[in-house]
Amino acid sequence: MTEQRVSLRYARAVFDTAKKTGFVDTVYNDFNIISSYFKVSRDLIVFLKSPVIQGWKKKQLLKELFSGKINELTFNFIILVTEKQRENFLPDIIAVYERLYFKEKNIVKAEITTSRELDENMKLKIKNELESKLIKTIIPSFKIDADLKGGITIRVDDWVYDASVRNQLIQLRNTLIEGKLV
Repeated sequence: MTEQRVSLRYARAVFDTAKKTGFVDTVYNDFNIISSYFKVSRDLIVFLKSPVIQGWKKKQLLKELFSGKINELTFNFIILVTEKQRENFLPDIIAVYERLYFKEKNIVKAEITTSRELDENMKLKIKNELESKLIKTIIPSFKIDADLKGGITIRVDDWVYDASVRNQLIQLRNTLIEGKLV
């Protein structure tokens, strides 16, 4: 079975269970805690993916790290995944669970890039405008790219809105080269 299918199957199983028991948000928050461990310690991922390290050692480490820190459903799930020797898929399972969670809650991530830092009021206006246009809850991440020269680019999933000065200059250049300027 491919990694994507395994990750989807496990993520769907824990998502459905969490939905039935009313712990969808709790499991999502727990997975964020686990992900933060993965981000801080690359060695943890290497440890979990190592075929040389015995499963009981991996299980013991996960117990030490997360026992009492996450919900029982989430904890039992990661132990089950370890017992099934699928612990190397945990980062992928968590990513798939996040996608399922966002779809259920009508949430999307938006990457907003500007040429300079925006004040909090402007960030809030952009977020609110996007939410009203997309009819979804937006989780924005703001980035600065001085190469834009001005304007804004917004990326939501595979949709891109590019209202940057750089893009306008490129379009003007292409128009001039093609000789279509009136």
